[in-house]
Amino acid sequence: MNNYQAHTRFVGKNSKYLDICPSTNSLAFSEALNSDLPEGFAWIAGHQTAGRGQRGNTWSAEPNQNLTLSYLLRPPHPLVEKQFYLSKAIANGILAGLETWSRATQGENFNFEIKWPNDIYLDGIKMGGILIENNFQAGQWSFAIIGIGLNINQKQFGPIRGTSLLSYLQLSQEIPLEVIYKYISQGIEESYDLFLSRQFSKIDEIYHERLFRRGQWALYETEKEKFEGKIIGVNEQGLLEIEKEFTVESYDLKEISFIFPS
Repeated sequence: MNNYQAHTRFVGKNSKYLDICPSTNSLAFSEALNSDLPEGFAWIAGHQTAGRGQRGNTWSAEPNQNLTLSYLLRPPHPLVEKQFYLSKAIANGILAGLETWSRATQGENFNFEIKWPNDIYLDGIKMGGILIENNFQAGQWSFAIIGIGLNINQKQFGPIRGTSLLSYLQLSQEIPLEVIYKYISQGIEESYDLFLSRQFSKIDEIYHERLFRRGQWALYETEKEKFEGKIIGVNEQGLLEIEKEFTVESYDLKEISFIFPS
């Protein structure tokens, strides 16, 4: 039985649940091309065998412990030049959903953050990621597939630096995945509405309030150097702007790495 149905206007209202599939993003992209599906349709997998992340990385998650899903959105083509604002809006929406869940169920909010360009952090440690894939037909923005992976109940992360809601909050009972789904669907819908109504300054304001390491001096690495810098923000093109000792420089996602304490 599919219990994944959000009480929204359209985001997450209709969905398909699969016990197992290679990748919800790949499936969503294929079905969006070949079927007349409503905007906001979602694909959820109990287990992804070939989940994908940014930069061609794989996304590995224990079966039935985490929320792995993709949404179909149909942004209007005139907004195509504002694509990174869609990315910002989605990240804002996920955090809004998680924050609403934490207040409603735990009685307090926690330190949810957005790590540029596409990670969801909880108190400085990765708990999820976003992968947006766009389709263009006849020169028009046809649809966007919003892939999301969130660590909810997983307890072990091997060598990677990760956490989940359950492990961070030290809860004794598993968190129902369909409940988190409903909260983030609502958050994404409200944030996507800001994107559709061109409220880009509001999206930016919310995004930068939650941006990991913003305004803090920390270590980074490029092909040429390791340096200490301070994140100023993320611009319209999605480039990370970092203040260095005597200048401010912009970096694309393949040009810079964050250095974490060992």
